[in-house]
Amino acid sequence: MKFLRVGVIYAVANIASAAVPFLLLPLLTRALNPTEYAHVVSFSLLVTLCMTVAGLNAHAALGVVWFKRSPDKMPAFTATALAVAVASTLVVAVTVASVLTLFPSMGSSISPAWGSAAAITAGSGVILQCRLVLWQSQHKPVNNAVLQFLASVLNVSVSLVAVVLLGWGGDGRNGAIALAAGLMACLSIGLFIKSHEIRWAPDREQMKTLVVFGLPLILHSLAGVLLSTADRWTVAVNLGPHALGIYGAGAQLGMVMAVLADAFVKAYGPWLYAKLASNCDEDRYCAVGAIYAAIPSLVFVAALVGTGLHWASGTLLGPQYRAAASVLPWFMLGGAFSGVYLCTSVLFFFSGRTGLLASTTLSAAVCGAVCTWLLVAALGVDGAAMGYALAYGLLALFTSAVAYKSFDLPWRQPRKALSVWNRNAFGAASQEPI
Repeated sequence: MKFLRVGVIYAVANIASAAVPFLLLPLLTRALNPTEYAHVVSFSLLVTLCMTVAGLNAHAALGVVWFKRSPDKMPAFTATALAVAVASTLVVAVTVASVLTLFPSMGSSISPAWGSAAAITAGSGVILQCRLVLWQSQHKPVNNAVLQFLASVLNVSVSLVAVVLLGWGGDGRNGAIALAAGLMACLSIGLFIKSHEIRWAPDREQMKTLVVFGLPLILHSLAGVLLSTADRWTVAVNLGPHALGIYGAGAQLGMVMAVLADAFVKAYGPWLYAKLASNCDEDRYCAVGAIYAAIPSLVFVAALVGTGLHWASGTLLGPQYRAAASVLPWFMLGGAFSGVYLCTSVLFFFSGRTGLLASTTLSAAVCGAVCTWLLVAALGVDGAAMGYALAYGLLALFTSAVAYKSFDLPWRQPRKALSVWNRNAFGAASQEPI
């Protein structure tokens, strides 16, 4: 029941965070034409791309190190992680601006100044995630939820002023995203200082840990970007900005399932870390049972949410974007597959085998990108959504298969694992002793 309560808190926080683009969607699809909305989509894609390097995945390292180091050593490690995040963000900002200055055609209407803003937005997001991840590991879901909600309110408020009151269009929305991210990063650092959770004490071992953990994740993150954005890049290249604007609106609405899956894993991750750190056989069975139970649950939720969004799509998308409703079922399926992947990826992060995870996700990403390109050429916008679902299906399949082969867990005893998990989660009587 405690796990379920925590899951509900994270779900509410994720929904509040996702409510920013969700609630703004009806406004943006009426205030911006598809070509203008495509500019917003392009900026968001660049932010996602920059996030693979900006910050060097410092937040992921913090979430794992919390369970492996004594509390008195965490402030120094956290300070080093924040310093790495800031330094890498500045490097990426300069690099992106230089590339877009020398090769403006690569920016898809994004100027060098907006390219730098995208990189800083990405790095600011990593700093915010550092604060959120540590609270998650410390089992402080309410703090996590409040900060996420504050970030959402700030994003909405600035966007409304820029787009509605000032009439700045797509640039106003992009500027609001960047400004809100920067302010939240500053607030996160302030919260670390106030709670005495950072202490500047540079250490080569700390830096080495962050680099060894983060560098393989760059490849993993690039693979993740390819998985999550290959459909939009393909639409932009093959079908043009008008089609990208329509497809991007439908994709934004379809992200609801991915958000719910992420909320589940935020509650599930620390719980599974604790089970994996235990030497008890029952905990190992319980961990496997939780993974097996999650799969049908995610599919059921995807079907339920997809039905509701289908009925509401006409109101949410507006008359110019109604054609985007056809992609929703595929995004629901892709969101369910992303949840399956997130469940198994916890095993790789806990064991520190990020290189193995990177190779697995890259394989799925390349296969998915090729299939998406072919599907878009044959079926247009609907083919892009099918490619998104297929890419995440391959990711879930590949990651699960590698986890099955690589981690010594009782995968071949699903009935026993589910029984132990059921007793652990709901207090049901076990019919089979361990």
